[in-house]
Amino acid sequence: MPKFAVHVAAAVLALAAALFACQGKGAQSAESQSVPSTGPEAGTSPSATKSLAEGYPPLDEHGPKMDLVASRALWHLYRQGLFLPFASEGFRKYDQQYSRPWRGVVDLDGHKGRSLGSTAATLHFPWSQSIGEATLLVRVHGDSARKKLSLRLNGKPLKAPSLGSGWQEVAVAVPGQALVQGENTLVLTAGKKGAVFHSLEMVPGRAPVSEEAWPSPSPAAKVLISGQERECLTGFSRMTMPVEIPEGARLVVGTNTGGSRARLHIAVAVEGKPTELVQNEVQEANTLRERRISLAGFAGKLVALTFAVAEGRANDVAWLSPRILLPRTEVKPRPEPSRNIIMFVADALRADRLSTYAKTRVATPNLTKAAESEGVIFTATQAASPSSPPSHASIQSGSMPRSHGILGDKSKVRPGSPMISAIVAKHGIATAFVGDAPFAMNRLKPASAWTEFHQPSAEHKGGDCSAVVKLILEFADKQAGKRFFVSAVAFEAHTPYFYHQGTTEHYYDGPFDEAIGKRPDGVVLTDIVKGRLKMTPERWDQLRGLYDGEVEHLDGCFGTLLDGLKSRGLAENTPIVFLADHGEGFFEHGGMGHAFGQYAELTNVPLIFFLPGLGHGEKIATVVSHIDVVPTIVDLMGLPADERVQGESLLPMILRQGQWVPRVMPSEYGRSYALRSRAWHYIVNYSGRESLYNIALDPTEKTDLKDKEPLALRYFRDLAGIYLAHRAAWRTRTWGTLNNHAPGFVAATGE
Repeated sequence: MPKFAVHVAAAVLALAAALFACQGKGAQSAESQSVPSTGPEAGTSPSATKSLAEGYPPLDEHGPKMDLVASRALWHLYRQGLFLPFASEGFRKYDQQYSRPWRGVVDLDGHKGRSLGSTAATLHFPWSQSIGEATLLVRVHGDSARKKLSLRLNGKPLKAPSLGSGWQEVAVAVPGQALVQGENTLVLTAGKKGAVFHSLEMVPGRAPVSEEAWPSPSPAAKVLISGQERECLTGFSRMTMPVEIPEGARLVVGTNTGGSRARLHIAVAVEGKPTELVQNEVQEANTLRERRISLAGFAGKLVALTFAVAEGRANDVAWLSPRILLPRTEVKPRPEPSRNIIMFVADALRADRLSTYAKTRVATPNLTKAAESEGVIFTATQAASPSSPPSHASIQSGSMPRSHGILGDKSKVRPGSPMISAIVAKHGIATAFVGDAPFAMNRLKPASAWTEFHQPSAEHKGGDCSAVVKLILEFADKQAGKRFFVSAVAFEAHTPYFYHQGTTEHYYDGPFDEAIGKRPDGVVLTDIVKGRLKMTPERWDQLRGLYDGEVEHLDGCFGTLLDGLKSRGLAENTPIVFLADHGEGFFEHGGMGHAFGQYAELTNVPLIFFLPGLGHGEKIATVVSHIDVVPTIVDLMGLPADERVQGESLLPMILRQGQWVPRVMPSEYGRSYALRSRAWHYIVNYSGRESLYNIALDPTEKTDLKDKEPLALRYFRDLAGIYLAHRAAWRTRTWGTLNNHAPGFVAATGE
């Protein structure tokens, strides 16, 4: 453990028990048990890890969990004040710059630090304490004498001394009112060659340079308990993490005290409400306890979770294996490997046009009936991108654009990208692509392995989804019992929106204004955006009616596919994965079509797995992504996972008859990106401007809450920093998700 000591008054901790300023309430009840200890190598007993409460379902230690030690980079650390460590991944929370100014971690003259590779860098950090005078402690390697360190806090210059050579800690006075409650911006400048930074610490009031040993950059450590090595968090007076609480969750954490008595706080804060101390008790020296705390009162909410040493020495307290667990539940047996699979992608289909996702006027009886009888419906699917080329590449590869290389509409696929056709073909499975999406699919052919590749329009076989279905069934007939995989793209409901006689009239029965016509294309949409085509209510009705007619027409094609598989005896062993590459905008946010932003109408897409014998209309609200489709198909077919894929199989989620832990999933297009949780959508547009929407209360994203929800903003800024640093290399199966890291992430980043 670290050997420095920090003394923090209980009154201070009670007032600052969460990331944002709140007042504490009384402690809630929680299970805990104390056993004697002899310090870091304390003995334990079976009763120390046994639940004491009656009436709680047993916890699932082997199922999905939130590992709060593996997620060490997501903790905000407090010593005398807020501690920003440059030599750990925890630093990423404060750096959301698109162009990364920081280089790797270096070990220099006895300390680790991160080098600044450019002249200046910008950091964003939260502040919840006094906005009076403060001190910024800077631990930095000066490289050479008289190097100038310049600092600007929220646009105001701070008077910083020149640096000497080698490592040093300098104290920079922060005048009253320079800090603000909430988010703060600090700009660092250290000359042309930069510098190496160990850490920053913003301390309330005046603070001299400390004579104590510099703190560890990470709160994670390992301690011996009765001869067994245990992972823990230690060394900081307070640690706070924004976290989403799943339904039925309980916090499980052990605490071990060394040579001193300590008062320990566990606090939970919800935005706009008083902090609740869910644990507030004194633990005697040399004792070990385990706590299992119900979080039922916070289910489904984003909270600030705080561990604090309110009295005693922080370096003497070890928070052992903290984790958030779910109740044990039934898990369906794994099905036999699927013989065949068809992936059916609808181009530009909004999720809210399907009755399985929203109240809609659009009739889709075939999709709806099949979803109810044999579907598993994912109600929160984030498209990998709001544009066809990068989105289709992600659907085919199970990887994000930064990994497969198609970042926009003109990029080429990166060699070695793990295309689904090549993955399954390696195992002797016949593969076919059928669809009219040359703009997206032709550029993927170098990395693909198709037995047959068909574009119906180019082959003069028809231009709508009926031709796609016909070619799918013809390919299935050719296999004569051999396993096959088909990837299909129906161009409905992409522009042009075609008029379908007898169907379009269900949504608009005329008269048809020539300015819109019966097949409005991208030119019409551009004219609307540019103001060259004046829209009237009737013209909007006509445009939306044509789009909705395309969706119903698509449903008819899907019904034909189901009937064709059934008549061939293939329905029971050929699951269908139905999804869209992106949605479509109708001027909700000033854009038409797609690729103009990351808004919900573009990135909230349908995803339904039609699994005969396994699916029965279940709806899963956990956030998933395009990149999860390929690994799920591979898993369903009983094939080994491909290590290059960034997503993870959703089959365990489908089989589990209960809650899953929260996930946050990204989308990206060029320089823009977004992060989606179950209730929130954080968007950074092409110019770098942030927006934040509560999509649980505001699904059409009318109200930007960036300046009104500081906890949610900080949550996504934390995750954005991690995402920007690692998005090309992320592997969900072993690294976890952005909001819930797994040991693979720790190992890969050298934490």
